[in-house]
Amino acid sequence: MNRIPETANRKPKTKIRFLILLALIILVCACGKKLAPLPPDAVLPAQVRDFRLVQEGDALVLSWLLPRENLLGQPLTQIQGCRVLRADFRGTEGVIPAVSDFVVLADIDLAYPKVGEVQGEAVLFRDRNLAPERRYYYRVAGYDQKRYEGAWSRTLSHAWGVLPRMPQGLQAVPGDRIVRLSWPPVTQLQDGRPVKDLAGYRVYRRSGGEGWIKVTPEPVAAASFQDVAVLNDVEYSYQVRAVRRVGPDFIESLDSPVRTAMPEKRTPPPPVLNLVAVAGDRGVELRWDPSPAADVAGYKIYRRQEGEVNFILITPALLTRPAYLDEKAARGRSYHYYATAVDNSRRANESIPSEEAAISY
Repeated sequence: MNRIPETANRKPKTKIRFLILLALIILVCACGKKLAPLPPDAVLPAQVRDFRLVQEGDALVLSWLLPRENLLGQPLTQIQGCRVLRADFRGTEGVIPAVSDFVVLADIDLAYPKVGEVQGEAVLFRDRNLAPERRYYYRVAGYDQKRYEGAWSRTLSHAWGVLPRMPQGLQAVPGDRIVRLSWPPVTQLQDGRPVKDLAGYRVYRRSGGEGWIKVTPEPVAAASFQDVAVLNDVEYSYQVRAVRRVGPDFIESLDSPVRTAMPEKRTPPPPVLNLVAVAGDRGVELRWDPSPAADVAGYKIYRRQEGEVNFILITPALLTRPAYLDEKAARGRSYHYYATAVDNSRRANESIPSEEAAISY
C-alpha cells in the first residue's frame, strides 16, 4: 500500500484554520464599530394639516390637524407629539425670519399634554405671552417616539397691539325676517388711550346649539347692523367686537355682552275678497274666495246685527274652508258680516276686514 506524505495532509487543515481566524477578527472589529443613529423616513411625520393662526381675545391661537402620512407618503404609524416654534420682531410689518430666529415655545405630548389642547386629530395652542407693537411668527412639526421632528409646517405670522375696548350697550330689536343691532361707538383702547386706527366692528351670531359665526367678514364702519339672513320664529344670540388695524392685520376687542332676539312675521295676509251672504233654510250662508297667501292658517267671521254698534267674533276657532253657516241668525233681522284671514305665524297675524256683506234674514 502506498503511504500518503504527511505534508500533503497538513496543507488543507492549515488553510481552513487561517480562514476561520480571519473571519473572527473581522467579526470582532465589526461589533466594536457604532454608527450614529439616523431617524428613518418611514416613521417621521409629514407636515401637519390645516395649520391656522387667528387672534381671539388676549391670545394668538394656533390650530392644526395631525398628519396622517410619513415623509414617504405612506400611512403614519406613530406620532408622539408636536413642537411649536416662535420668532418675534419689533414693529408690525412683516420680515423674513431666519431659522436661527425661532425658539421652542411649546412641546405638546399628545398622550399627556401639559400645554395646549388635544381633541382627536385636532390640536390647539394659545399664546398669551405677547407684547404690543410686535409681530410673531410660528412653525409647527410633529415628532416620533424618539423625539425626532418630521416636516415643518409653513410659517404663519400675526401682529399684536393693545386691544380696543369692547362695545357696550348692545341692542337687538327683532322685526319681520330682520334683527336690527346698534351700540355706542368705541373710542378708546383698553389702556385708556384714544383709538386712532379703528377699522370698524364685527358682528357674531349663533342659534340653537350651533357655535358662533362671523356675520360680517369685513368690519362694518357704522355702530349698527341689520341682519337680514335670519328666519322668523327662531331665537338668535348676538355679540359685537371692535376691530383695530395693526399693520396689515386686524385685532379684535373682547366680546360685548350677548343680546338675543327672535324675528317674527308681522305682515298680515291680504284681505278676504268677494264675501257674500245668502239666506238658507238653516241660517245665513257665507262664502268668499280662498286667500292666495301660502301661509294662511284659516279665517274668522265677524257679525253685527241691526241696532248694534260693534262687530262681534262669531267663530272662536279658525275656519279652514272659505265658507260658514251662521245657524244662530234669527228670522226677521238684518245682519252685517265681514271676514279676515289669519296666517300661521307665532303672532297669528290677522288681515284687515273684508268688505261687508249685508243681508235681511
